[in-house]
This record gives sequence, C-alpha cells and structure tokens, in this order.
Amino acid sequence: MSEEIREKKSSYKKLFSNTIIFAIGQFSSKILVLLLVPIYTYALTDAEFGITDVIIQMANWLVPIVSLAVSEAITRYGLDKNYDNASVFTIGNIANIGGLVLLGIVIPFVSGTSLIHRFIDNYSVLLYIYVATSSLKLLYSYFVRALEMIKLYAFCSIFTTFSTLILTILFLLVFKIGVTGYLLAIIISDLLSIIFLIFVARLWQYIKFRNLDFSLAKQMLKYCVPLIPAQLLWLITNSSNSFLATYFLGQDKNGILSASYKIPNIVSTVYMIFGMAWNMSAITEKDSADQEHFYKNVFDSNQSVLYIVSAFILLLVTPVTNFWIGPAFRESINYAPILIFATIFTCYVTFFGTIYSVAQKSVRSLVTSLIAGVINILINITLLPVIGLYAAAISTLASYLTVFIIRAVDTQKYQRFDLGIKKLVTNCILLILMTLANYIRQTYIKYTSLIILFIIVFLLNYRCMFKVAKIVLPKKVLRFLPFIK
Repeated sequence: MSEEIREKKSSYKKLFSNTIIFAIGQFSSKILVLLLVPIYTYALTDAEFGITDVIIQMANWLVPIVSLAVSEAITRYGLDKNYDNASVFTIGNIANIGGLVLLGIVIPFVSGTSLIHRFIDNYSVLLYIYVATSSLKLLYSYFVRALEMIKLYAFCSIFTTFSTLILTILFLLVFKIGVTGYLLAIIISDLLSIIFLIFVARLWQYIKFRNLDFSLAKQMLKYCVPLIPAQLLWLITNSSNSFLATYFLGQDKNGILSASYKIPNIVSTVYMIFGMAWNMSAITEKDSADQEHFYKNVFDSNQSVLYIVSAFILLLVTPVTNFWIGPAFRESINYAPILIFATIFTCYVTFFGTIYSVAQKSVRSLVTSLIAGVINILINITLLPVIGLYAAAISTLASYLTVFIIRAVDTQKYQRFDLGIKKLVTNCILLILMTLANYIRQTYIKYTSLIILFIIVFLLNYRCMFKVAKIVLPKKVLRFLPFIK
C-alpha cells in the first residue's frame, strides 16, 4: 500500500473513530436528555416552560459576549501544533473570567428594567450563575477536545447528563420547585463537570501567566471577536422565535414552540456528533494533498446520513409526539415537520462554517449570519400575528436555506469540492413531500405515503454509507458484513 493511500485511509479512520467516540458520549447523553422531556412537559406548566426557554435563550446570547467566543479560538489554535497549548488555555481563561466580572457589574442595573424583567422575571441571579458555569464548562471541554482527549470529552458529556437527570428528578418531581429547579439542575451539573475536567485532565498545568504570549492573544482575539456577532446572530435566528412568540402570542405559546423543537433536535444531535469530529479533522487535515477529495467524500456521506435520519424522524414524528410529549404540548406536532426539514440546512450551514474556521475567515461567518438573522426576524414580525407559530417554523427554514445556498457558493473560494447538487436536490424534494404528507388527515393515505417516500430516500442513500464503511472498517470486520460490497 502506497504512503499516499495509507495517509488517506488514516484521515478517514481518524474522522470515523472520533465520530464513534463522540457518538458514544453524545448518544448516551441524548437518550437521557430525551427522558427529561416528559418530566419537563408534565412537571411544568406551558407558561413555566416558556419562561425557562427564554431564560436559557438569553443565557445563550450572553455566553459568547461574556467569553468573547474564545472557546472557538481554543479549538482552532489548540489543535494547531504551531501554538503552545498552555498559552492558548491561559488566554482563554483570562478572556472568560474578565467577561464574567464585567457581567457581574452590569447585570444588577439592567435586570431591573421593565423590558428585561418581563422576560426573566426574578431570575437574574440564576441567569448570571448559569452563564458563568456554562461559559467555563464550554471553555474547559473545548480545550480537552483540543488536547485530543476525545474519550474524556465523551465521558464528561455522559457524566453531565446523568447528573442533570438525577438533579432534574430531584428538583422537579421531589422538591417541586419549578423554574428554579429546572435551572439549578443544569447549573449544578455544569459546575460538577468543570470540577471533573479540572482534576481528571489536570488542567491547572496549562495555566501559565508568566511570559504571556501577547502576539497569540491578539491573533486569537482577531479570530474570535468577529465570531461574537456571528454567534449572536445565529442565536438570534434560533431564539428570536422564542422572544417574538412570547411578545406576540404569550408565554404559553412559546412553551408549545419550545416543545416543537425537541424532536427536530434529534437530527441536529446526530450531526453534532459528526460535526465535532469533522471540525477537528478539517483543522488537522488543512494542509493534506488529498483535501478536496476528502471534503467531497465527507460531505457526501454526511448528506446520506442526514437524509435517512430526517426521513425516519418524519415517518415517526406523529406517534413519537403523542407518546413522548405531554398532553398540554401536543399542538407542537403542527410545527415539528417543517422544523425537521429546516434542521437539515442548519447542519449544512454548520458544515460550511467549519471551512470558514479553517481558512480563518470569521468575518464571512458574521456576514452570512447577519443575513439569516434579518430574514428570520422580518418573517416573524410579519407573520406571527397572522399565522401564529407556523411563522416561526417557516422563518427558521427560510433563513437557514438562504444561508446554506450563500455559504455553499462562497466557501468554494477557500475549499473547492463537488457538492453533489443532483443528489441534494433529489433528496430535498423527497423530504419536502414527506413534510407535506405529515399534514394529510386520512391516516392510511398519510402513512402509506410516508413509508413509500422513506424507502425511496433510504435506497438512494444507503450505498454511500456502505462506501465509507468499506474505507474505514478493518478487513476482519468487513468479512462479517457481506452486504457491504
């Protein structure tokens, strides 16, 4: 076997093995997260569920501002062998803690205003603690990933979710402290995860304030600061639905909308497992000779997985909702099919965002994110008062589809590869038909259509996954899988 072929197989196998490890951590934890949904939807009223959703969305807005989005720089520069890990981690901590100090000064003044109070009620202290633990956990877990301690990263994910599950049951079902219990379960779990990572990875060894590399600090900030508005705009795109639904329709309707995202999030979870491994591979393989072919194959297999998973979820979304979601939230079935289809483009946008990251073109992420935010807000403001929560689902689809098209074209300047347009269009048409079939009222026609369309999607895409398996799996394993040819 030539050295070139050996290196090519090594690239795919590294991506595959990292994906499997992330899958073990994320899949195990997400199964537990799924168990939380019935607890949330039964223990909380729709208004309380709406309040918690808004608080968490607001915290998600604050995290990139407070941390200067430095966790993204931690991944980018921590994986790059040209930079010292201790310097990268120290700069990340200084940026994050400095932001938390400033937030602690500002939050007492703004939390008392009528506008902010309307959304977060009396939970400003919990909001601050949530932001602190969330930003530090993000920073430390990303650094562990940059150290390529993938198994530790995955195990920490499982540990976090187990503790969240136990604490949620304790606070919501035993002590019955509602919104406060919901938030405390997440805060305490994040805090335990931070302590766990510090001691297991011995992270104190990477804190070195002497001879701080100011040149690297400047470079990291130059990279990550444009990502602050970019991340905010993505969060606005995602969470403006919640805020505007609350504003126009009330907390109870926002609770319904929040429940509508639970099943579509399964699709994004599947991609996130791959996406974390892909982000690492894209950075570490940035100078390889076979980069174009590598990107093409990865995107092609990524498409196939997303189409099959999305089609399967569209097939089962109604019975799963009826079984899994509390009775007060069953209206969410009206919006979930559109959001499932939209999530495909959410994943693609993230895929192309990695190309910007590797090319250090974070300003391009900002510009394209701005487009998504504007589209999302305009559609919501225009249509929410008219068609209700359907506007939130439509705005999500429209914004991500638009940015997908823009990024697919724009990133070709930095990394050319075949996008497989024919395959993309064909599968999207089939998934649109499956989305529409979910609105057919006659049960027999509905499920007959969905089953036929799912079979077609599967037959169009399964070979690509087998092709990848043939590359990455050892020959001894392939002998027991004769259907992979």
